[in-house]
Amino acid sequence: MEIMGNQSYENEIIREDEVHRINISKMAEEALVEVLERVNDGFEGGRVNRTQMANWILMRFASQCGDSDIQQIRAENVNELAVLEAILKKAKKTGKLPTDVSQLIHKHLGFQEPPKKTSKSKLTKNNINDEMNAVED
Repeated sequence: MEIMGNQSYENEIIREDEVHRINISKMAEEALVEVLERVNDGFEGGRVNRTQMANWILMRFASQCGDSDIQQIRAENVNELAVLEAILKKAKKTGKLPTDVSQLIHKHLGFQEPPKKTSKSKLTKNNINDEMNAVED
């Protein structure tokens, strides 16, 4: 059983099925320990443990996490292969690749620009579709 702070003793005991474990990087662990040492330094009211500190940090961040934080987290964790898979999935449904992706593919293959689609012929069975400009004498 684990104990959390800021609650009466009866509410502090957490059942084993209410505890979840996560893995963190070595750098995150070092940051957690650094904050924990600062919290406990000179604190005479008890001792905060790593679990309590991590819970407090996560709960505080969750309540203050804004759109810019979400964008930054996404930017730091983007998976290019997942992006390509999503683009390909959409392209298969619509039959079209986004223009910038198409240009990138052609550039990657060594072509300057994607081939231009041929325009409709100005000649039809019965008409010539063209503009006539009046010539002034």
